[in-house]
Amino acid sequence: MSTSKIEISLEDQEKRDLEKNAKAIGLSVSEAIKMMITQFNNSYPINRDVMVLPYEIEKSMLIAKAEEFGLIEDSSEEIDDINTLKHRWLNN
Repeated sequence: MSTSKIEISLEDQEKRDLEKNAKAIGLSVSEAIKMMITQFNNSYPINRDVMVLPYEIEKSMLIAKAEEFGLIEDSSEEIDDINTLKHRWLNN
């Protein structure tokens, strides 16, 4: 199989963290990057005919549609202050 080289720019701290974390799990930086690229290519079906969403997302979409059509009671909470909600999400 032929190979290609790519070049990326990272901040110095990002590079140090990548090297340290890859080494901690027994990988080279190159192997870690190849792993991330493989996961990205297999997880994001941008160029595929059929998109398969994770079960949790499909379930949430189905519940939202059923609530929208009045088939089940709306379970969403009323939001008056978006900043309070953001704070709750970020501090969980």
